[in-house]
Amino acid sequence: MGVEFVYWTDDELTEACLEALATGCIEGVPLEADPEDLASQLGFPNRLPPDQADRGEPYGRAFEQRYFAGGLHMTRDWNHVTAFYVRDHLHAPWEANGITIRAYLMDEPPEWSAVVAELRRYGFELVPGPGALAHPDEYTVRASAVSAKVATGDGDDAAPPGRLIDVTINRNVVPLPSPDRRGHIRNAMRALGKAGAGAWPAWLAEREFAADDYAAVFVALTRLDSDQPTRADEWTALLSWFLERARETNAFLQEEWTYHWARYGSPSPAEVSRACMAALPMTLDEALSMPKSWREIAPYDVRRARMTRALLALARDAAPDPAAVREIDRWRQQKRPWIQ
Repeated sequence: MGVEFVYWTDDELTEACLEALATGCIEGVPLEADPEDLASQLGFPNRLPPDQADRGEPYGRAFEQRYFAGGLHMTRDWNHVTAFYVRDHLHAPWEANGITIRAYLMDEPPEWSAVVAELRRYGFELVPGPGALAHPDEYTVRASAVSAKVATGDGDDAAPPGRLIDVTINRNVVPLPSPDRRGHIRNAMRALGKAGAGAWPAWLAEREFAADDYAAVFVALTRLDSDQPTRADEWTALLSWFLERARETNAFLQEEWTYHWARYGSPSPAEVSRACMAALPMTLDEALSMPKSWREIAPYDVRRARMTRALLALARDAAPDPAAVREIDRWRQQKRPWIQ
């Protein structure tokens, strides 16, 4: 007879939180992996309580699975760890949309100060999360773009003050910009759209734009395209123009610019596939030689690894030519957890 949930000790969960924050992985399995890779890693027989070690069905499942949205959304719960999956239609493969470790369910959620100290000991720096204005104790690890929420002591917190509430790995592989809560950026883009392309260079010249500023504009224009589709041509033209200015000024590393261009621009699928494969910041040999312990991986390599996985997925989902298909298959065969 199987068991419903896997077993975690507080020490194991604390280490899982640290690894997730540092690398975007759970026990070495990244968000981009095939759903069954994570299920295999976290399943029987590794996570049975000691008194059930001899009772586990070796082919049983150590998670609870639920479906939503007419079978297009799914969650898998490994007690404190929940993975969220989506698919385009009922016959499409599942893809992970996020993984959350609910530290507040631990008997003793870890002290956030101790988590930060351990991360910084190995060179991982944190920045306020994109929701910091509304929730001042949200943080993002810069290298991995993984976020954490910390209890502040108000009445709604799920953990004691100063303790870790949860850790979330999502699809973003670069930290998100702060939300445009008052609409200043969207209003500026609306005005620029009406003013026409002749006004854009002067507007940009009056400002010192860095990577975060460009990213905020990309997000704002994508939001406007959804909210005001009748002006889609304006938003598309603005996005293309700002993407080109970001490229010309080297605001991003080449692979990061390619990632934004593929997500926010209007290239053809074939162009996306070619560009993403050409911009991979890490070779397969480098990926194969990465240490297994997060403490032995430099933050720079964490960033390159997450971006490599993201670009591989973008190339796979676009229109890869035969050479790209062969290269993606080579990654899939030799570094399976990185791409499904």
